[in-house]
Amino acid sequence: MTHAIKAVCFDLDGTLARYGGGFRAYMALLRHELMADGCELDRFAATLEEEIGRDGPLTLETALRRTLARCEMRPPSDLRELARGAVRSYADDVRPLPGAAALLDRLSGAGVPTALVSNGPVDLQRAALARLGFERHFRAVLVSGDPDVGARKPAQRIFSLACTGLESLPAETLMVGDTPDGDIGGALAYGMQAVLLGDAGEAERLGVPAAADLAELEVVLQERLGG
Repeated sequence: MTHAIKAVCFDLDGTLARYGGGFRAYMALLRHELMADGCELDRFAATLEEEIGRDGPLTLETALRRTLARCEMRPPSDLRELARGAVRSYADDVRPLPGAAALLDRLSGAGVPTALVSNGPVDLQRAALARLGFERHFRAVLVSGDPDVGARKPAQRIFSLACTGLESLPAETLMVGDTPDGDIGGALAYGMQAVLLGDAGEAERLGVPAAADLAELEVVLQERLGG
């Protein structure tokens, strides 16, 4: 039996928004500003991506410091300020996906509680969210790098915290995301419902509905919210 949906969780990157700049160019600029040109760009980028993907409390500054250490380079004395500037630069290039703002407005207007569940450094994700102006819609914001969260999707803890913040049962809570294993697999393992944005084949494998975009997602939500 499929329960009627009473609350909705959203992923951020690739679901409600997307980084509009060139990510490799962003990595190259970071490497240059950190005076880490002695570390080959592919190695620097791959190492930083690994560090950003770590569990536990995380900021961009921490990820950069660890990356430099692994590249056997000393951090510059102004690393903290450089990291803050890099966070602002990243957030400035984050763009909402078509229909995201309108969808969140409609859910808020209908009294449907929503939460954001996102992986990444807490400062980077919070800055992106502020740039988008979406935070006012969410009853709970869970970012894996937040010390109070300390868990990455697909870990069940982050979904548990979301349901607690929403005051909703897992079976009555829907997770929307574009990552089959992290967003969808993690939510299903916790007993939630889910919709995959994107690959219909992956959605069929997981046994969940697929939506090509947020307009199609809204059709699914209309079916589920009324029960």
